[in-house]
This record gives sequence, C-alpha cells and structure tokens, in this order.
Amino acid sequence: MTAEAIRARSTAHWIIAFSGGKDSSAALKIFLAAYRRTKVRLSRITLIYCDTGVENPVLDVYAKAFLQQAEQEFAQLELSIKIELLKAPIPDRFFVRIIGRGYPPPTNSFRWCTTGLRIKPVSEFIAKQNPDDTVVVLGLRQSESRQRDRALALSANLYWQKQREGKGDYDLFLPIVEMSVPEVWDAIFGLSLPTALDRSALEALYRGASGECPVIKAPTAPPCASGRFGCWTCTVVRKDKSASELIKSGHSQLKPFLAFRDWLAEFRNDPANRWKTRRNGSAGLGPFTIDARKEILKRVDSLEDLSGTTIIDTEERGVIASLWTMDHFARLAFRR
Repeated sequence: MTAEAIRARSTAHWIIAFSGGKDSSAALKIFLAAYRRTKVRLSRITLIYCDTGVENPVLDVYAKAFLQQAEQEFAQLELSIKIELLKAPIPDRFFVRIIGRGYPPPTNSFRWCTTGLRIKPVSEFIAKQNPDDTVVVLGLRQSESRQRDRALALSANLYWQKQREGKGDYDLFLPIVEMSVPEVWDAIFGLSLPTALDRSALEALYRGASGECPVIKAPTAPPCASGRFGCWTCTVVRKDKSASELIKSGHSQLKPFLAFRDWLAEFRNDPANRWKTRRNGSAGLGPFTIDARKEILKRVDSLEDLSGTTIIDTEERGVIASLWTMDHFARLAFRR
C-alpha cells in the first residue's frame, strides 16, 4: 500500500511526522522501506519533529539524538531527506504563556497547549509549502478509540484522509492505520532502516509507559493528554502515570520534573494566586498575579539548577519581563 501511494504521488512533497514514539517510528520505517523498494525518486521529502520545549525529557533526548544521527545516515544512503525541527513562536511557548501572560496551566476545559505548541507550528510549516501537492505521513492507527474509528470510516480509503486547513487542504497518508500494537513492534524490529533508530532503547521506554502525543491534530486524533508520553508539564491529566512508571524503571532524573508538575497543578487551583477578574473585566478567576508568576519562575530556576537543563531560554525570559511590564501598567489603568 505504501509503495503504491509513493508511485501515485511521486511529484508531491512528502512530509513525515515524527514524534519519537512507537507509531511514528513504525510509520517512518515502513515509508523508507517502501520508498527504497519502488526506486522512485521523490522530489521532496521532509522529516519533521515538533519541539514543544516541554516534551518528556527522556523521550526528547532519545528523539533528538536519533534525528542528529539520522541526518548523517540519510546523507550516506544518498536519501534526500531534509530534517526540520519545528517550534512555536516565542510568545506562544509554554512558560512564556504561563509566567509571562499568566495563563493557568491547561485543564480539560481550557486545553490551550496542544494547539499552540504542537498543531499550529506544524500547520504553519505545511501552509508555507504547497498544501495541494503535499502528503503528510502520520503514524495513526484505528481501533484506539471509537471517535477515531468513526472519523476514519468517513473516508472511502482508510489509508488516505483529508486534512482541512484555512489556506488549503492536504492529504494524510496513514501507513500503519490497520496495524495492531504487536505488528507495529514487528515493523520497528523487523525493518532495518534507519539504523539510527535505537529499537531497544525505544522498547525499554515503553516497558514503563506507552503511547505518544501526535504531532498533528488530524480529524481522527484523540486528546493528547491521556496518560501517554507527552509534555512533562501536563496538568490536564490528574496524575502523570507515564512519568511515575519511568521513574520506577530507573529514570530518576524525572523526579524533580514530576514534583514541579504536581506543585504547579496545586498552585493553579489556589484562588489567591489569580486575578479576581478576567482580562476582559468579567467576573471569575483571571490570570496568575505577577507575584504568582514570579514564584513559578523561581521554581523553574531551581529546577534548572537541579536538573542541569535549560527550561526557559534567554529570549523567552526577555519576553516574559516585557509582558510583566505591560500587565503592571494595564492593571494600574484598570484600577483608575
């Protein structure tokens, strides 16, 4: 099926969405195997990874190490595959919104994170191409939810779905749509390329936690936050089971990240940390107060020191400071 799709759309720009998880890894391997078998020379192939800045640290390190090695491997194999790391604009990033604008962390009723951090960067990247002549390879499978199966059934061909965007439609090709979980792992371990993909390391991650957050919100995509691999800051779920299980399996470096996430979820729910009105002046809890935002930043600084990682970069800190100044003067004007 994948080989037939490549032959049928040989002039299209093929974009392979990679998140580091098992499904996107299987989709990538199947695509590469079919592509080499067809001996078709596609005009453009791009492998995209959307860096939200708050990915599960273990999976993020694994995925970025793979991308670095894959770039060299593709060149050696004379495969013209470009790798693109996508990221949200600075004003839309997680901690700029939380600490700078005072957004409360996401909840089921206010799930602002997936759209801004993951879907929008990918959609904007595709929009800059030629959507009418673009095919996005997505590691999406049926039988994972009734909602997904209903959406998939609307198409005459399970493997081909249409993604509708403001500036044009593009095609989604789903090479693993009918595969079971065992078949996904068979593809990962059975197909050789890319050798940069560490199959054993990926399998080890899934011993304690399974699933991944899709990089594109296709019409068939379920909610991102359901106890799967995703953002370490995710407060949509009540408990981050995947992080807890990874810690149990030996990834102790995740402990301070999980502790921060749990603290932030509680901090969000304290009315004392929020404006008494919304930004539009209507009744109800509004953004975090400036003092609350400073406390969150202080905790992030401590986490950076403890983990030896950069969570908020210099540019983001500059935008946060300017947003504080704007809110300070806006509140003064509001009180007059």
